[in-house]
Formats: sequence, C-alpha cells, structure tokens
Amino acid sequence: MKKIFILGIFLAQFLPVTAFHFEFGSRVIISQPVYGDLYVGGENITINAPVYGDLVIAGGTIIINDTVENDILLAGGTVLFNGYVGDDIRCTGGNIRISKNVTGDVLVAGGEVVVDRGVTIGGLAFCGGRITVNGNVDGAVSGIVGQLNLNGDIAKGITYRGGTLSINGSVGDTSILGAQYIILGDKAVFNKDVRYWSEQGKIDFSNHMKNAKAIYDPALRVENAKWYFLGMTSVFLLLWYLGMVLLMILIIQYLFPRTLKNAANNVFDHPLKSIGFGCLFFIGVPVAAGITFLTLVGMPVSILLIFAYLVLVLLATVITAVVMANWLNNRFEMKCSYWRLAFAAFWIFVALKLITLMPVIGWIIVILLICACFGAIVLSISWRKKSTVTI
Repeated sequence: MKKIFILGIFLAQFLPVTAFHFEFGSRVIISQPVYGDLYVGGENITINAPVYGDLVIAGGTIIINDTVENDILLAGGTVLFNGYVGDDIRCTGGNIRISKNVTGDVLVAGGEVVVDRGVTIGGLAFCGGRITVNGNVDGAVSGIVGQLNLNGDIAKGITYRGGTLSINGSVGDTSILGAQYIILGDKAVFNKDVRYWSEQGKIDFSNHMKNAKAIYDPALRVENAKWYFLGMTSVFLLLWYLGMVLLMILIIQYLFPRTLKNAANNVFDHPLKSIGFGCLFFIGVPVAAGITFLTLVGMPVSILLIFAYLVLVLLATVITAVVMANWLNNRFEMKCSYWRLAFAAFWIFVALKLITLMPVIGWIIVILLICACFGAIVLSISWRKKSTVTI
C-alpha cells in the first residue's frame, strides 16, 4: 500500500537502479552524477550534475546546468539549457533558451525559443511562436513558426513556412522559403539556389547569392500561416503526450511488478468479481472521502484521499494497459522482459484510445476493462495486518 500511496500523490521518490533513475517532487535538485537514464518530474527542477544517459523531464521551471550525455526529452514552462548535450533535444515549452552546444538535432515546439550567440547545434526542426538563432547550425533548419530570426551560419539548407523570416548569416545548401515577409540582413549569403514566395512579391536576392540563383515560386504561397502553426503544434504535443504515457508505464511497471502480475491473474481467473470490485472502488472512495471530510480530524485525510483518487482516475487507462500487458504475458507464458512488457502496454494504451473513438460501445468496453483491472489490483493487495509473534 505504501508504494501505491507514494505513486498516487506523486511524492518525491529516489529510486537508483542500474539502468535508470526516477526523481519526483515539487522542487527537485540533482546534485550528484547519474550513471544511466534519468526521469524527473516536478514544479521546479534543477540539474547541477552530469547525466550519463538519457534525460526525460517534465516540470514548470527547468534549469539544466550540466552535461547530458545522450538525448533529452522535455516539457516545461520556462526551460534553460546551460549544459552541453551529447545527442538530440526534443522539447516543448513556453520559453526555451539554449546556451551550450548540442551535438545532435534540436526538435522544439515553444512560444519563444532562443539559441544564444556562440552556441552550435547539430540541426533544428521547430514549431512555435518566435524562434531566434544567434548561434550556428551544423545541419539543416526546417519547420513552421510565426517568426524565425537566423543570425548565425546554417551549414545546410532552410525549409520554412510561416509568417516573418529574417536571415542575417550564411546558408550552405538549397533552401525553400514560404513566408509572408522575408527580411535579408547585410550578412545574409546563400551558397545554393533558393526557391521562395512572399507576400512582398519578388525580392532582390542579387547581393546575397554566391554562384546561385533565387527563383520566385507561387506554389509556395502561404494561405494562412496560423493553420500550419496549429497543425504542427498538435503533432508535437501528441508526441510529447505519448512520451509521457510511456514514462508512466515504465514507472508503474518498475514499482509494482508483483502486484501487476497477480492482478493479471485475477482478471483471468475472476473477471466478474474483478469488475465488481473495480466498480466498488470508483464509487466507494469518493463516498468514503466525503464522509471523512465531515469530521474535523479527517478533513486532511479526505483531501489527500480525493487527490490520490483523481490521480488514479487520470492514470486509469495507463494502469489498465499495464495490467493487460501482464495478462498477455501470463496467459501465453511469453516471459517478456521489463522493456517488452512496457512497450506492449504502450501499444495496448494506444489501442484503448482508438477503441474510445467508437460511439458509446467503445467507452463501455474501456470502462469495463478499467473496472476489471482496478478490481483485480484491489483483490491482489493483502489487506490483513501482519501479526507479531513473540518468542
């Protein structure tokens, strides 16, 4: 029960393992090196030590002050990258600033994104409100954004559709530009051909072309940039959502392997009983919390119980997917590893979401499965207090 309580209210956890490491809390500071993958969630997060693996992180304010050896998958409000990144960054946030080199590509969706002067990144793909690159890009630049300011050198080409594009650096390869406004600075140089469209009409590229030509192409016309921004943002948010689902699956499977295995057996052996206990759980907990709330002493317990209950409801489909993956593993004796079980649960989650798209019947199926899995978990928990034997 203690583990379920901890997961349910998202209290801070510190679970060092050989392959990965979890840390959660309102305020999280990583001050010791992490040898493996790091998963972090919290309101305010600061990374002050190197991470020798991947970093998966979600929070309000995130500050990364040290090296991350591999990939970063991130979602946050305000994000500062003050440490070197050895591979790719995939992130979404309100305000994002990159102040150190990134060896791999940066895939970013944000309200405002800034890459500082003197910083070099591997490549850039984006969607957002405004992006300013004052450093250099070793690869290509592509995406859809309201305003893009490129003040550094781009080793490869630019593929852009959006509102305002400002270029004040060299571009090494062929570029395709569809923008309402294109602004060329004094340092703008194109080393390969450019195909472009702008509401301004034809633009004089002659002083900015180096053994190349600029071609005005009406087919690149941007009818309404806002629709492009919305569509691309939706894709990024969907990818982030699925990433967080996988993270929760990994955590749940890691914390409760035995309980999940027993719950899977209960679903198979006692399906009707599991559904009944699941319905009782979803109805009984709010009633119990309401009764407890009426007493002055029980008020804090009631609030905590309701909060934990709401978290479990939000995670209901994820938990159901993990139980079903364990059921398949037990039923067919597949002897899946931890990672295979996690990915099986992930695809079951996707299938459950697709089932809910069916009118009425889809939701009925998923609700019954959720009740069965939660009831099976309730049946798997030992509620008897262990007796103490004195010799």
